Amino acid sequence: MNGKGYLSGMFLIFIGLLFLLLNFNVLTFEWLLFVLSIGILIGYLVRRHMGYLLLGLILLGISLMSILDQYVFIGVDIRSFLFLWIFGIICLVVYGKQNSRILLMIGFLLIALGINNLINELVDFDVKWILYLLFGIAFYMAYLIGYRKDSIEWPKYLGIAMFLISIISIISFYTSIEFGFWKLVTYILPVVLILIGIKIIYNAKKSIE
Repeated sequence: MNGKGYLSGMFLIFIGLLFLLLNFNVLTFEWLLFVLSIGILIGYLVRRHMGYLLLGLILLGISLMSILDQYVFIGVDIRSFLFLWIFGIICLVVYGKQNSRILLMIGFLLIALGINNLINELVDFDVKWILYLLFGIAFYMAYLIGYRKDSIEWPKYLGIAMFLISIISIISFYTSIEFGFWKLVTYILPVVLILIGIKIIYNAKKSIE
């Protein structure tokens, strides 16, 4: 029996055993998906096939969504958090294989959105400012990992802009100082974008010279 046939046979036996355990109420369907996802991810380590990795991550995310909702975060809606994290991690994994910067950026932004949703579910007070902070971290992480090596600066500047907006938002929401926050943002953000555009053009012109 060749290696491919051997692994296929083992995989079918593995799935059959899982469903037998389900029938005998040893496993619930959520735990069956969890164990199955681990088996598929182990299969990826053996075969290095992207399909195994993506399927394993999706099943792992779905099973963890149900398990955590049932046993850990009782009464807290974490579905949006886990959904965003699943696809964010998948984007980062595919970036690692294909080196696509857009997937890197999307991955970090989805993870940031997921964390923001979870925090808003867990706390009872106003934390709107944290989304800007998380976006700032996401842009800066993308810059450090995928853009800095090619001297592409705009994600760094966007990250800094998000950090500044989060600080202004904190001051506006949690002190008696009134900034007219959103009105201020509508003026600051376009100026920041214009400055970033000018900086990018300047760097491009400088690299040609």
